[in-house]
Amino acid sequence: MVPWLESLDRWLFYSINHGLSSGWLDTFFVWITSSSNWKWIWFAGLFYLVVFGGKRGRWCAVSLVVLAGVLDFTSHHLLKEAIHRLRPFSVLPDVYQLVGSGGGSFPSNHALNNAAGAVVLTGYFPSRVWLWYTLAGLIAFSRVYCGVHWPSDVLAGFALGMAGGYGLLWITKRFWNMPDRQHKSHSGQRLQL
Repeated sequence: MVPWLESLDRWLFYSINHGLSSGWLDTFFVWITSSSNWKWIWFAGLFYLVVFGGKRGRWCAVSLVVLAGVLDFTSHHLLKEAIHRLRPFSVLPDVYQLVGSGGGSFPSNHALNNAAGAVVLTGYFPSRVWLWYTLAGLIAFSRVYCGVHWPSDVLAGFALGMAGGYGLLWITKRFWNMPDRQHKSHSGQRLQL
């Protein structure tokens, strides 16, 4: 990594991991970052989409499952193993590590998967855009707060997840005839998704 980027990464890491540390935030972000808390919410959401979401809901559920599988495999088995970046707690002596984590650090799979999910959910259900991105952002931020990722891991994971999400929406719309959704922008112009 370029030295000035590494310095910026360390400074941002310490600003978040040490600078924001407090008891109630520790409890909140440990809960937010735990995949075991979210898997049941994701399963319930997928079930709801399949059973009650109609055609759009079923397409969304299939899109989310396919995307999660492809991105998780790509990130974990290709990128992390090729890059071998050490996690902050393996490099720095004074990390407030609130949760365990193993394997490579770059990119953050939590950030990647949740950003991709936010993009896909926004593509199918745009009225809840604020909810999808707030949750994805909190989960991504929690990885730095809890001491298991560098900020650049999270930013790269988020960017890759968004790219994957937009790519899947494009493929779905182009090849599987996903119905167009038209929306008005803040200026009143009609937008195509």
